[in-house]
Amino acid sequence: MTRLVVLLMMITTPLMASTLVRGEPARNNGPVWIDVRSAQEYQQDHLPGAVLIPFTRIARGVSEQYPDRNTSINLYGADGVRSRMAMEALQALGYSRVEDLGSLNAIRGTEPATVTISHTADSQ
Repeated sequence: MTRLVVLLMMITTPLMASTLVRGEPARNNGPVWIDVRSAQEYQQDHLPGAVLIPFTRIARGVSEQYPDRNTSINLYGADGVRSRMAMEALQALGYSRVEDLGSLNAIRGTEPATVTISHTADSQ
């Protein structure tokens, strides 16, 4: 099941974010995009239309700005760690439609490839 979710996110995330990346306005019924990084990181680069609510203020910021617990929320950060923790915090508050989309680069499809180094008995 987890692999299916990851696969679906890999396929649909760039499609869902495409209107924001191109700078087009979000639809009225679309999800709220929240950048959980610091103000400095947000100022350097962010998705057009994304709202800045730093991870350290996520519970209060979302509760104040989006009191409806059924609000559809997409979260992203720098590497996915803060967005994952923010998602868990919002779910604990009762928000039922929260998605952790990981990093800004992953959403844009510019995440660098990872290299796996394996050691064998011959290399010792």
